[in-house]
Amino acid sequence: MSSSRLREDGVRVPLGAFAVAVLVTLAGCAGPAAGSPRAPTSAKPAPSPTREPAESAGGACLLLSFEQVDAVLGVDLGAAGASNSGDTYTCVLRKVETPLPDLSLAVSPTVADPAVFTASVAPKGSTSVPDLGKVAYSRSVPAANGAGPGAEVGWLSGNQRLMVLRYRTPPGTPAGDATALIPKLVDLAKKVDQASA
Repeated sequence: MSSSRLREDGVRVPLGAFAVAVLVTLAGCAGPAAGSPRAPTSAKPAPSPTREPAESAGGACLLLSFEQVDAVLGVDLGAAGASNSGDTYTCVLRKVETPLPDLSLAVSPTVADPAVFTASVAPKGSTSVPDLGKVAYSRSVPAANGAGPGAEVGWLSGNQRLMVLRYRTPPGTPAGDATALIPKLVDLAKKVDQASA
């Protein structure tokens, strides 16, 4: 058996010569993209890519956006991650370069009514929040697990979901700074509640 290839004009070419011809052709296509220096051009550099929207992480992140968080809390976060465990969906937004501060949202379906929520879900010492879902609370969260103090808002939504929005600060943040964020976090919770309806 001959190891050759038949050209269109009927001439047989050895396969080795054919392979060399293909390699030479492909090498000629490499040009500057393959690493050889390019001649300077007057073209402008491509703009840097924009970040993915928080919503693209899916899950509970569908209810949040970086722009909304920045507008309400005054914190520019740029990384988003979502997960779920059973029927509970979570989202965490944080800065790209540091893990804290972060903002988390947890959403779970529930059969609890306002009385059960107030008696069993709202933490002792929390403050009732009017005009948020069926019933809601806010509270300060002490520093723990490598994070500074934080703030939390929890509520029972009109469509029977337990929702908890929590903001954590970097270590060393004064407790008063976190407490001062509670009214802003309540405002953000109201926007999230409207988006989830």
